[in-house]
Amino acid sequence: MSNSLNLRLDDLNISRLNLIVALDQIASQRQWAVTFEDGDRIVKISCQALPELGVPHGIDNDVSAALIDHFNSLGQPETGVLELSATQLLKLCSFHSGGTYYAMLRQSLERLHSASYTVSGGWRDHPNSRWTHAKFHFIESLDYSAREAGTFDERTIVRIRLADAIVSSLRSGYTKPLDFAFMYSLSRPRTRILFRVLDAVRVNPEKLDEVVNSFEVNVMAWADQCKIPNGIPGNIRRALEGPHQELLKRGYLREVTYLGRGKSQRIRYDFHPAFTPLDPALIRRLRQHGVVDGVARQLANDYPKTLLLELIDRFERLVSTGVLVVKKTPAHALVHLIRNPDQYPLAVTAASDHSIRVRRAKPAELLADPRTQLETEFLGKTPEQRSDAVLARLTLLYPRKFSVTELDVLRQKVARGDLDPAELLSQGAQAMANLDAQGFVLQVKELLNRENER
Repeated sequence: MSNSLNLRLDDLNISRLNLIVALDQIASQRQWAVTFEDGDRIVKISCQALPELGVPHGIDNDVSAALIDHFNSLGQPETGVLELSATQLLKLCSFHSGGTYYAMLRQSLERLHSASYTVSGGWRDHPNSRWTHAKFHFIESLDYSAREAGTFDERTIVRIRLADAIVSSLRSGYTKPLDFAFMYSLSRPRTRILFRVLDAVRVNPEKLDEVVNSFEVNVMAWADQCKIPNGIPGNIRRALEGPHQELLKRGYLREVTYLGRGKSQRIRYDFHPAFTPLDPALIRRLRQHGVVDGVARQLANDYPKTLLLELIDRFERLVSTGVLVVKKTPAHALVHLIRNPDQYPLAVTAASDHSIRVRRAKPAELLADPRTQLETEFLGKTPEQRSDAVLARLTLLYPRKFSVTELDVLRQKVARGDLDPAELLSQGAQAMANLDAQGFVLQVKELLNRENER
């Protein structure tokens, strides 16, 4: 069963349009194009790929989702640049760390980097409430360190810049909750792709608070949505049969029904109510007052998100001003107010935020921890965890100041214990405070270059 603790954010443009072919493997497909009607709009989407790599498919869904998740976890940096180890990215994808998986990851990143996407009339400009065009590579730039040309291993550091269109979409709040743990627990790539697409089409693309518990679509249109490259209804049904059975067995789908015959037949999906996507920000607000997840899910099913946020704001203002005195528990008092708002006085509330906002860390905050706090933070971490944590914090504070080869060496020195992570980060923080960032960068580069020459 889904656990709201595992809910993070996915980009709604990417997941709704689905840029990944929902097949585990493809032969040599170099392009695809789909055209469909969406209300009064004609939407066209196309993909062009290199012959030797083919169009993104299968596990490329896992990798693209992991990159979006990591981008969110960093506070959605405006540059769209991600710098992390290949090992860390494998873990984010729930892949094993081994030679085969390193090779798979490299090929996936190359496909996402080389494939060119064009979206006409279907890319949502959320802040301006309009539909626009977009042309991009999912990964606009890709750089990595390697001991052997064109290979990944446990030392590889990857530097990725996401497409500006994706960065803007995420930073504008055009996002939806996604249960990453559940998605990655599904057995096959095509099932994970279908889950991600289904979870996205449940959300009203223009009113993100509205979520449906059933969805019906023409079988041919659904094949286009899933990028299944054949036009025969029987083949489409066979391609979807395995994913359908797993999603039914796992409780995400309550029922799948085919209506009609031939190319005019339709698929109806009925979703299990327990898998209604919950807004992480809303759940966090409710948890702060002790509301358990089961009650939170029920409230989310019964009331619009914007109304719940307004009522939570009212509750907090009434309590903070002493107008409302909690007699039992905060959770009981808050739920009672939500269920019976007319019994409570109105309070001036701030305008509700209609999107999920990820707090963006300010540079001065990233490494501003005292030395003792930094030391405590690294206690109990494995050498690999320490090195990945240092890499993440240092590259956020000093973006693109070090080459991937230098970051490779730095990560290894931290993992071996040659560099004290707390000392390194506190020196970086002090250099920022003293307006001597360039001096710190040069000092670290000199240290790393000496190591590289040995």
